[in-house]
Amino acid sequence: LSSYTWEAVDSKNNAVYKINVCGNVDLPGCGPTSAVCMCDLKTKTFRSVDSQHKTQTSITFLCGKTLVPCYAFDDKLKKHDLNPLIKLSGGYLVDDSDPDTSLFINVCRDIDSLRDPSTQLRVCPAGTAACLLKGDQAFDVGRPKEGLKLVSKDRLVLNYVKEEAEKPDFCNGHSPAVTITFVCPTERREGTIPKLTAKSNCRYEVEWITEYACHRDYLESETCSLSSEQHDITIDLSPLAQQGGSSYVSDGREYTFFINVCGDTKVPQCNNKDAVVCQMKKADSTQVKIAGRHQNQTLRYSDGDLTLIYSGGDECSSGFQRMSVINFECNKTAGKDGRGEPVFTGEVDCTYFFTWDTKYACVKEKEDLLCGASDGKRRYDLSVLARHSESEKNWEAVGGGQAESEKKYFFINVCHRVLQEGKARSCPEDAAVCAVDKNGSKNLGKFVSSPTKEKGHIQLSYSDGDDCGSDKKITTNITLVCRPGTVTEEEACPRSPSSLQWAGMEGAVLSTTDSSDLESAPVLRTTGPDGCFYEFEWHTAAACVLSKTEGENCTVFDAQAGVCLSSASVV
Repeated sequence: LSSYTWEAVDSKNNAVYKINVCGNVDLPGCGPTSAVCMCDLKTKTFRSVDSQHKTQTSITFLCGKTLVPCYAFDDKLKKHDLNPLIKLSGGYLVDDSDPDTSLFINVCRDIDSLRDPSTQLRVCPAGTAACLLKGDQAFDVGRPKEGLKLVSKDRLVLNYVKEEAEKPDFCNGHSPAVTITFVCPTERREGTIPKLTAKSNCRYEVEWITEYACHRDYLESETCSLSSEQHDITIDLSPLAQQGGSSYVSDGREYTFFINVCGDTKVPQCNNKDAVVCQMKKADSTQVKIAGRHQNQTLRYSDGDLTLIYSGGDECSSGFQRMSVINFECNKTAGKDGRGEPVFTGEVDCTYFFTWDTKYACVKEKEDLLCGASDGKRRYDLSVLARHSESEKNWEAVGGGQAESEKKYFFINVCHRVLQEGKARSCPEDAAVCAVDKNGSKNLGKFVSSPTKEKGHIQLSYSDGDDCGSDKKITTNITLVCRPGTVTEEEACPRSPSSLQWAGMEGAVLSTTDSSDLESAPVLRTTGPDGCFYEFEWHTAAACVLSKTEGENCTVFDAQAGVCLSSASVV
């Protein structure tokens, strides 16, 4: 523990504590002998708060599984915590195209191969956090040397090194090392596996896109619900609460568990108003323990997994406090009118695991709002305009008639948050429209409602932007006007043999920007005099009605969009 400087944050008092166990933090403001140094973020001052400096600090230690700090705080004091990714046994297989090697990693700690049910990792050297299997041999290619580092708002890095001992022959004299970059995705998504992005002379680069890299306020709630405003999803488990003193009952082999989630009704078997999960021994019903308390409740949605955690239970002989983890699965046809019930699945170090199939775990994500509109039988789809990755970039409109020094940039995404890249890097995280000028950035509205068909055009309204005075929020309206294709079938679908052969070689069909206009940008039309309203107009083929077109001779021409699709070259 003394090898690292640990951090603790007091968000209420706007203070950060730097802690070195059995050592000193050696920060200028606290002196060379301070073990606990407090930084007051309001006054930008430092103060030592250990017993050597007439202030006493008490630290309670609990048995844990991590080797290095597995969390980091950003500049807004929001915590990014990868502890849920730590495997207590075994490791993660890194996705690699090399069939001759397999790289296994753990997060912030070593791979416990002895408790892994698979025999594959039994040959890994003890203490390794990155184990390379090559043929019938296993090599230690990295161990944690320092804690998790936040390198940007949405990226964290963990470095493993193997400096001592002999270097494997295939390392060409280099010491093995593994760098794992954890990336917070720009939208809600299912979890991915770690992927190998580069390797050379036993230096391995791994990228892992996971929502656990996002700050915890985005992933967690202390209630039984998650909101679209804060979490980009809408979940409410409160209908699962039992009324009238009854509880859910789950068979845990030698124990029976009595559970009541998301409510104020106590579990009577524990005779404690704070008990949510009560553990009773089957062989002796007088042996009753609390396995989770109501005030220690955390609801988490990350990488597609919905988990309800109750901690702070009675202490086990090992020193761990009992804790219950309930993993929810969407099941619209679950029993008990869709409510379902918890099923015990196992226990590790006094942590009890349950699964619960229920219709209330079926997540309605914010991005799943219909990104289109309908008018009778006419349908419109704007999802083709949505930008999801930095390689696609935001849509941009520049306010006209401005001097360079006064220029204001407008960044827009469709049915999604603005990507925080380039000039839009400073935009608020939940903004779907953002204005940037020399004075900073401003949220012009969030995506909270689906597009509508108004007066022959598609209307996209973003609301709940930044404050603009008199208890009002900025709103933005975007009018999308159908811009159909303008080329003829002869122009879009060339008939000459050479043209058809060329199109087939490229695997695509030639078309111009005018023919299928999905690249034209929105244009700022008006702004409100009080700065509370912005209006854009956008001419695009995405605003045209969806149509079904039939063709002949393996070629289809859409006259409205000006697009020609041909599969003749693959026949």
